[in-house]
Amino acid sequence: MSTALDTRDTTASNARAAEGPAILPAVLIALVLFWLIRGPASLDVGNIGWLDLDDRAMHTLGWFFYRLSPWSWPPGASNYGLELGNSIALVDGLPLFAIPFKALSPWLPETFQYWGWWHLTSFVLQATFAVLIAHHLGLSRILQLAAAIFCLIQPAFLARIDVHLALSGHWIILAAIYLYVRKPTPPLWAWPLLLATVSAIHGYLLVMVFAVWFAAAVQRLWQRSVPLPRLVIEAALSAVAIVATLWACGVLMAGSYESFGFGRWRMNLLGPFNPDFWSLTLPRVRTDPEEWEGANFVGIGIGALLLFALFSANRFRRLATAKWAPLALATIAMAVFALSNKVAFGSIELFTIPLPDWLMRFLTTFRSSGRFFWPLGYLIIFAVLVIVAQRLKPRWATAIVLILALVQIYDEQRGWRGMYINAARTAEYDAFRTYLDSPAWDALAPHYARVRALPIENNTPLWRDLSWFAFRNHLETATVSLGRIDPKVAASERARGREIVRTGAYDEDAIYTLGQAEAQATIAHLRPDDAFGRVDGAIVFARGGKPWLDAAGITLDPFIDGRGIKPGYEFDRP
Repeated sequence: MSTALDTRDTTASNARAAEGPAILPAVLIALVLFWLIRGPASLDVGNIGWLDLDDRAMHTLGWFFYRLSPWSWPPGASNYGLELGNSIALVDGLPLFAIPFKALSPWLPETFQYWGWWHLTSFVLQATFAVLIAHHLGLSRILQLAAAIFCLIQPAFLARIDVHLALSGHWIILAAIYLYVRKPTPPLWAWPLLLATVSAIHGYLLVMVFAVWFAAAVQRLWQRSVPLPRLVIEAALSAVAIVATLWACGVLMAGSYESFGFGRWRMNLLGPFNPDFWSLTLPRVRTDPEEWEGANFVGIGIGALLLFALFSANRFRRLATAKWAPLALATIAMAVFALSNKVAFGSIELFTIPLPDWLMRFLTTFRSSGRFFWPLGYLIIFAVLVIVAQRLKPRWATAIVLILALVQIYDEQRGWRGMYINAARTAEYDAFRTYLDSPAWDALAPHYARVRALPIENNTPLWRDLSWFAFRNHLETATVSLGRIDPKVAASERARGREIVRTGAYDEDAIYTLGQAEAQATIAHLRPDDAFGRVDGAIVFARGGKPWLDAAGITLDPFIDGRGIKPGYEFDRP
């Protein structure tokens, strides 16, 4: 009986495969959903008003300063951050687009942004690779389009679009799954090219794609579908492609990628089923707010199909075969890693697995572990669609899947409606909104070369506003927010900052913002012509800057320490 069923499935699959993939209609669906969810405003390359907050600002300012930086080796190196060390990759600035656009920089407007076109590309390729996977799994053209819709409206994908811009390239995960399921075996260049491409997008996606490649290598070795020498050559080419691309993008400029917080941005055990704010109908389960990185709700439609699939458990036996076991194990292992060593169920902390300090330090490189559910989340979509197609008559399968896809789109509108870029989000259009509106900034800017802060640190207070001020005035800046920074460099720079405060060896070509303690210590090193006081809430110090402010008729608000106003910096009182 089982053999007869398998034969019937294979025959039907071959017949559907002969139809060809429904790529064109899938692309049209992607364009429609992009228009509904994001709107056309983001495609205006001069429109940067929607990019001025949080990580979006970090990515965009990183690109602005990278573009202004002189070409150097590696090509991805940037002077954004000065001594802190930086590259376009370390601000998650999407080197895949940034490096070519920097080459075109002389012909681009000053405030050019490419993020809207990256998102459109991601929508189109997300749909394209979803269709190709479904086609190679033997699904009908209609079910291929349903697969595209489900992949396009996955909350894990959509949630990245407004937060971590480069990470919205989930299509690269689908491309890896496509190469895994592709028949015949992909050409020798395919995996190295894909791994080089993802290396120019984001490190987390690189790890996921690499895991799928490794699973594909095990599968082909297990099935003896390609000779071992060919796999060795592919592995060597892939290694060269990854290292060369990471070097070119500037990823390897940091000596270490250790950070903090492993176990903080995890996935809850309820992550795939907790709708958070993504469902109009299902109740939200309260969890730790820090677990938003692991909010991997599969959607009400896929959830319903998954329940149906669970009643067809005999179909899951195929996961234990040489064809599917490597991919299943790789994606399940990543999903387990997404839970971190601190496992929670809803609001209940179940247990913590103690890990040695050296391992915890290493794992902080991937502190947002909740993201590693993504490959399994996509695999679930295709698995349930295949099971439904095999268990139901074609008309029933098509009707049920399409209805559930439309239901999921409607049910998720609370999430995706907020992503539309309307006039309220682009009020400034070609500028960032900023708290720094005092004329003192413009009076000082022409006479200095850099903007700095003490203490020296990543995520400087007012970093976004100070970086925007520096960019507008073509100044270098160390007041930045970087995605990653070498801990040794950070420690060295903090020590150098303390020494500057102790000795008064300030950069005389820099405008400084100071912390309270640093401002108090700076008083001992002041000269009569120094600019020193509060501007827009920041404590500002600029060596020799007072004459420039006096010429503009500007008097700074006084710096007030815990013991009162420093003599000589009071307001003139009537």
